[in-house]
Amino acid sequence: MRQLLLLTICSVLLGCQFSKKEISTTSGFLEINGSQVYYKTIGEGEPLVIVHGGPVMDHSYLLPHLEELAKDYQLILYDQRACGRSSVEVQVATMNLDGFVEDIEQIRQALKLEKINLLGHSWGGLLAMKYGIKYPENLNHLILSNSIAPSVADWQLEGGRVSERATNKDRQDRQAIMESGALQSENPSKAIEKLLRISFRPQMYDTTNLSKLNLYVPQDYMQRSQVFGLLGPDLANFNLYSDLKKVTCPTLVVYGSEEPATSLHAQKMTDSFSNGQLSIIQKSGHFPFVENQKQFFAAVQSFLKK
Repeated sequence: MRQLLLLTICSVLLGCQFSKKEISTTSGFLEINGSQVYYKTIGEGEPLVIVHGGPVMDHSYLLPHLEELAKDYQLILYDQRACGRSSVEVQVATMNLDGFVEDIEQIRQALKLEKINLLGHSWGGLLAMKYGIKYPENLNHLILSNSIAPSVADWQLEGGRVSERATNKDRQDRQAIMESGALQSENPSKAIEKLLRISFRPQMYDTTNLSKLNLYVPQDYMQRSQVFGLLGPDLANFNLYSDLKKVTCPTLVVYGSEEPATSLHAQKMTDSFSNGQLSIIQKSGHFPFVENQKQFFAAVQSFLKK
């Protein structure tokens, strides 16, 4: 009886080992709009292209959190031009919103993808919206996670509400770093990371979750920030609301329950799409895939299966 039990246990353990599916990963560089753009693919299946937030940030903070989706889809993440591991050299003429939309299209073509699912987070949501407006025929599903608002007016209003949430400690901690001289050092990466985490505090439901964000700050972050200054004119004046009806695929708009956007423009934005759906993730702020993974992934996976 004891031998039979041991054999049964061994069989179960071996079965678990053989049934565990190893998730494939590849990475490399693509020549996109005159820049060397770093990309990474995780998993297999229908492609899900992911556009990170920022600007100037990279895809690192999205992992390992979004790897949950790699069980059913091939995730394609990339560092936008002048971000993360991509080259800082750019074609000045294409450093605008239209140029970043073309980056997505060039990546789709370079990887020989047909129709794609597209997920944009924060700043990446603005790029994803503009892609959907210009290339609706290339999309199966569009997911806008905690996206920048479709207009400058709504974006600035939300930004003001977020700023009001900053505490005295937030301001003091920020000022201490600014006056420390660390930003003028040969390698200011650690100081910049601290500033980023301070700026995210008012955007979290629970600030202890900040420790779960993997932030990659290259040594030349300041130089990359200057390059993104070229986007200034485009970001000073945009309003996509009337064009959102051109996005023909099902569109999921996601916000955290504690984000000002939830009460300011989330519903208006959703209603502007011809096939929009709104999902509010409870007990979360700007990073619901970190703070409430269960509800976030349930909403996204259910949507993608439609």
